[in-house]
Amino acid sequence: MNYNDLFETLASDDGRLFKIDLLNRHKADKILREVVRLALDPFTQFYQRKIPTYVTGQPSMRLEHGLNRLFPLESRMVTGNAAIAHLTETLSSLSADDAKVIERIIAKDLKCGVSVSTANKVWPGLINEYPVMLCSQYEQKLVDKIKFPAYVQMKMDGMRFNAIVRNGGVEFRSRNGKELDLKGNLVDEFLELANGIDCVFDGELLVMFDHDYQFADRQTGNGILNKANKGTISDDEAKLVHASLWDLIPYNDFVEGKCDVVYETRWSSLEYMVANQDSKNKKIWSVYHTEVDDIETANDIFQKLLADGHEGIILKDKYGKWEDKRTKSQIKFKGELECDLKIVGVQPGTGKYEGMLGAILCESKDGVVKVSVGSGFNDTHRKTYGEELIGKIVAVKYNARITNKQGEESLFLPIFVEVREDKDVADSSKDIK
Repeated sequence: MNYNDLFETLASDDGRLFKIDLLNRHKADKILREVVRLALDPFTQFYQRKIPTYVTGQPSMRLEHGLNRLFPLESRMVTGNAAIAHLTETLSSLSADDAKVIERIIAKDLKCGVSVSTANKVWPGLINEYPVMLCSQYEQKLVDKIKFPAYVQMKMDGMRFNAIVRNGGVEFRSRNGKELDLKGNLVDEFLELANGIDCVFDGELLVMFDHDYQFADRQTGNGILNKANKGTISDDEAKLVHASLWDLIPYNDFVEGKCDVVYETRWSSLEYMVANQDSKNKKIWSVYHTEVDDIETANDIFQKLLADGHEGIILKDKYGKWEDKRTKSQIKFKGELECDLKIVGVQPGTGKYEGMLGAILCESKDGVVKVSVGSGFNDTHRKTYGEELIGKIVAVKYNARITNKQGEESLFLPIFVEVREDKDVADSSKDIK
């Protein structure tokens, strides 16, 4: 089989059912199954950010052999220049189409719209989805279950990330498990912080410009951080990246998706680590944090932070456990409503925006909430964005969830915030207030 042609065919149709049907026809193909696993499994990494220059000719090995030759990269038996030479030799020994398949695997992106959930629909249990604990949206019935005294922490406005420390090394991952390339920035700091312990730090990356010692606004900061997601960040930009942390999870518990250590203990351990850093030029911080005795005090802090221009707070139960799901022990308070939707279409502009982007058509994960978003774009967005946005996830602010004139669930006054390069699944309608 020409697997590269198969992936091109998969990319030709955005429909998930089309992709599932086509993959199901080749479900028994063990090589295809392994290619998909290697490309999508978040815990299988090859530590190569760029594809080296190579020339294919008469192939001397089959794709199956090429897949086996990825193990020395995954296990770090070869690193540095030796790893580059190993990958170059592997690619050069394959047919041009098979080499393109290896490129997809190294990039950790099949480039055909097949996600982890789609792969698991065809091959149940093939890939463990990257674990992430999410906060719940504000609901009074959830607030009523929080045990006081509780913690209030500032809701940060950066890019969610994990610093995974294991076996004496550090990996940076986005919330969907994709590797973040920080050009070596923050590696020594997190190794020092962990002090030999295999663990996972949870928090947000932020950009701080040295000349004003202020964190950049969301659009500017995440514009730089998205380059880390794509592997295009420069050394100078990477040096601007700082980290704000709010959780610490033992590595094995993180992989298993559950940690029974209560948040009070996890937070205390993290605060101790951060407070005892030796670094002179501090780049790792613990999030703004205070303990409150009642919901009224929490609301007072929330209103003050909003007045100061911040996004909101997270109310956290001290006895909450870490779990790979949307937890009821941590509740998000925000001044404006926001959700993440999938872009399913783009509309051309008219009038002064003729020849440019006019609006994007978005849906919730389950297709229940549908909305056209035409506000929030600057001129650069309108000139550069186009059909390539289809399939991506976008953050949208709005005032209320409504039913439109067609009787569909929609959003009132939607405003584009940013493309979420760190996320590949939209919010479900049940999570959109």
